[in-house]
Amino acid sequence: MTRLTEAARAEIAGFLKKHTTLVISTVDREAMPQAASLFFVSDDALDLYWVSGEKSRHSQNLERVTHVAVAIYHETWDWRDIHGVQIEGVARRLIDPDETDRAWALFRDKFPFTSEFTDQIARSAFYVLMPKWIRLIDNSKYFGHREEFTLP
Repeated sequence: MTRLTEAARAEIAGFLKKHTTLVISTVDREAMPQAASLFFVSDDALDLYWVSGEKSRHSQNLERVTHVAVAIYHETWDWRDIHGVQIEGVARRLIDPDETDRAWALFRDKFPFTSEFTDQIARSAFYVLMPKWIRLIDNSKYFGHREEFTLP
């Protein structure tokens, strides 16, 4: 594993901006894995944000175990087109109103249709995942190409 270079950061940031949906893996009370698909946005630090109901399974799981993993990938039927990122890190619900406003602004920029759901989103919570490890996969470079990075 290596430290994240500026070139890799730019490649990952570009990939995140092009994609809309992540799969998050959390752990329930019985230590069983659970996965959920969610719309997400990212910022320049590669932090990922999503909005979700506080009573959803993954939100409840995050209250107990904050370590999570996500996968974001390009759907394809051709192995040469397999391209994605896997991220592990720590997630938490946003409490600070300034952080929430910033996440909401990122969401509106990426997903303009969310203005139709302002009331529903206001009843939900924003969450952030701060990456500690990222794996970039890109079979267009060669079969099985992957690069792994640690973040401070």
